[in-house]
Amino acid sequence: MNRSAQKIQRYAKALLDVAGQEHAVESVCAELAEIRRWLAEVPAFHVFAACKHLGGRAERLRAVLELARAAGLSRLTAEFLARVEAGRDLEHLEAVLDEFERLRRERAGIVLAEIVSARPLTDAQKSELARRFGRDRAGGRLEISYKEDPGILGGFVARIGEQIHDYSVSGRLARMRRQFAGA
Repeated sequence: MNRSAQKIQRYAKALLDVAGQEHAVESVCAELAEIRRWLAEVPAFHVFAACKHLGGRAERLRAVLELARAAGLSRLTAEFLARVEAGRDLEHLEAVLDEFERLRRERAGIVLAEIVSARPLTDAQKSELARRFGRDRAGGRLEISYKEDPGILGGFVARIGEQIHDYSVSGRLARMRRQFAGA
């Protein structure tokens, strides 16, 4: 693991640990979602975070704290942003937010799942797929998102954690092509 990845992991773990001790994980998650929105939708914040050479250290730290205060962020989230800025790592903020979310889900026993279908699924189909794939989780909970991709022609593809279950028509056709090519 490279040095940047280690720092990213340390920031995320430290924030999650402190938020857990203060019983503030959910509120911190909501504030981090707002910060993620700033990175995506506020060009000035994105540039500020990405360019650590914009302004001196003291001015940047003051700007981060003023932004946190103006946004009404909690002391915990404001201190987190200040520490990341003090470490001159604000350029890695999005990766830290991703790692925080990954660790939070892991600790809560939540497994991400994405089900892609050619057409929108009915509620009954969604319930059946959740039941079908959820029973394989020992003590864990599935957090499922649904998407549509007409390119799979029919059926569905389920990505559960690191596993892929391809029950699509396009997947079956690709497997048949490989079989015929190898025969």
